[in-house]
Amino acid sequence: MKFSIRESMAPGRTITEKFENLAQMGFSGIEIVGSSTPDGLEEILDASKATGIVPNIFSVGSGAILDARREERQVAIDNLKTSLAMCGQAGGVGVIVPPLIHVKMQGRPRIPDLSPLAGTSKLEFDLLAAIMRQDIVPHCEKVGACMVIEPLNRYEQWWPCTLAQGVEFCEAVGSEYVVIMADFFHMNIEDADFAASIRAAGKWIRNVHLADSQRLLPGYGHTAFGEPLRALQEIGYDDYLGFECGIPGDPFVELPKSMDYLRAQLEG
Repeated sequence: MKFSIRESMAPGRTITEKFENLAQMGFSGIEIVGSSTPDGLEEILDASKATGIVPNIFSVGSGAILDARREERQVAIDNLKTSLAMCGQAGGVGVIVPPLIHVKMQGRPRIPDLSPLAGTSKLEFDLLAAIMRQDIVPHCEKVGACMVIEPLNRYEQWWPCTLAQGVEFCEAVGSEYVVIMADFFHMNIEDADFAASIRAAGKWIRNVHLADSQRLLPGYGHTAFGEPLRALQEIGYDDYLGFECGIPGDPFVELPKSMDYLRAQLEG
């Protein structure tokens, strides 16, 4: 099991300190969030080389890739390309993009319903697929990093909300560089059977976020992790298991304890 963690959760005042502390605790990766800028890349690469911690995931800056305004979509596309290039240079997996979170949570304009031609969700789906094929996939192929679509619960974006909806989009694009992630917190709301959803998604899963039912570290809620972890093992998942949750106490105590808990859950 290769564990990773969101940059903001990692203890340390600087990127270098965060990498050093994670190596001490037995982590393998870190998801770069606030430091996902070209200015921070040199320190990230140096810290990775010194510690062996891989910056496996990068995030995107401003813009919303499905904003109704073309100029805002272009901002997001340009920032996504920058993040993808950094991720490829760092040897990471990809860049996470929840397609509609910024539109829904920030009150941005949504593409209007053009029924009977097409409804809003259909137009968004087709537009995003076109952006992927024309702009993003060729760039992914060039830099060697994936676009990781993140399904979120219905309260944060309209679609995709389930792993199945994410897979539907990936299959429509038809590229190994457009993949999905499984977030246990959102699955707790949207997916009735974690393990079945994971097995059905199979090869399309390239990142995992771990959180218990109340979004604290695994082991503090009622989520049953064993069967979903074994399902990941069954589909041959060998990428990172990333913590994205609250830490109820000293991270140097709680993070290793949660990793041990998950290892025990996997063993049953």
